[in-house]
Amino acid sequence: MNKFFSIAWIFLVLTGITHAQDQNFVQVGKASVQLYGFVRSEYYYDSYKGVNAAQDNFYLVPLYKGQDGNGEDLNRQGITGFTAMATRFGMNITGPEILGAKSSANFETDFAGIVSCYPEVLRLRKAYVKLDWEKTSLLVGQTWHPLWNGSGAFFPQVGGLNTGSPYNPFNRSPQVDFDYRMSKTLTLSLTALYEQQYASKGFYDTPNTNSTNLAKRNAGIPELVAGLYYNSGGVSVGVAGAFNVIQPIDVTEGTEGKFKTEELNTSFVGMTYLGYKSDKLFVLAKGMLGQNMVNMLMLGGYGVKDYDAATGAMTYTNYSNYSSLLNIVYGNEYQVGFLAGLSGNLGTAEELYNFDGAAKTLGLMPNIKQACRVAPYFAYNYKNLRFVAEYELDSADYGTGNFDFKDGLYEDTTNATNHRILLMLMYNF
Repeated sequence: MNKFFSIAWIFLVLTGITHAQDQNFVQVGKASVQLYGFVRSEYYYDSYKGVNAAQDNFYLVPLYKGQDGNGEDLNRQGITGFTAMATRFGMNITGPEILGAKSSANFETDFAGIVSCYPEVLRLRKAYVKLDWEKTSLLVGQTWHPLWNGSGAFFPQVGGLNTGSPYNPFNRSPQVDFDYRMSKTLTLSLTALYEQQYASKGFYDTPNTNSTNLAKRNAGIPELVAGLYYNSGGVSVGVAGAFNVIQPIDVTEGTEGKFKTEELNTSFVGMTYLGYKSDKLFVLAKGMLGQNMVNMLMLGGYGVKDYDAATGAMTYTNYSNYSSLLNIVYGNEYQVGFLAGLSGNLGTAEELYNFDGAAKTLGLMPNIKQACRVAPYFAYNYKNLRFVAEYELDSADYGTGNFDFKDGLYEDTTNATNHRILLMLMYNF
């Protein structure tokens, strides 16, 4: 933290010897820097413990863990939290013309840290450079995954920090993005991404904290995304597809010893959305169908379909999942919003290997058959202040009973439901 305050002090000194402009703009050398961010505090209550991050602040789905000796649901317990870790600041930087293009950059951080174990420390959210020509643009660095918001910032507008996840992709990744404006209304986008904080899962057993994205790093092939987006008069329509490759493990072990492996697992994702923005109204309808979308914090995963006991070698098959959402927001000073999300598990494409009565799978709750969310909220915006009161109902049907190795699904389901109350106060600057 001392390093952070030193940087902040240096920046304040710089702002004191430069010309301040309107709207938080500061002139530093040949670049114009716009500061932005917010201070955000949240109180939340959950009736059912769930799959979450950031000390329950980022809630995904209720987590079913079975029953106790009295037949009571183990996770049907109330839990509360109060935090300001989502507080954020960033810089929009506009620089000189470079290679005939307008140059800009962005840097953004917050205090959510390593959300699973070290919250309330600084972490990198975004850091990229962009060159913008008349018909093309090139972005290099870390920012939102293209499937998160499509084109024109069409992502869910809600009260909670989860921003519609796991019904909408949630992922910021290092990437190279090339956009070609085919006309005033139509843009073709091509992106190559690697994984950082939001990573695919593998069978690696290493204590090193840098190992979380080994499945992607060892594959050596970036995730590839292509999208076509139409924007005109507040209306945005988009279609996109993604191709991803991971290497779930690099060394296997069987009865004959340890062996190097380079077996890969490939997956595909399709996305489409329709959005509309006006002065008071925001509408977003979105649908996705894909395989192993864990790197975007979406339900699903993959499993082992073939296994060699002598070498430990494995091949894989993906779970296919669908997701859809509808988000409507109306108002300015007084604002009401609503989000409905639905996700379902279609099972594996091929039969899973039977490891003495159990399957070997990885992912984000591949044992959930179906999940849904309903989340209405009310917001009051006054000058720099924003107050939000949100109710969020999350329901998940977990597979129970007999397991079918042919498609990775269970015969029966057990429901887990959470009721969340959120109160949030935010000061924007």
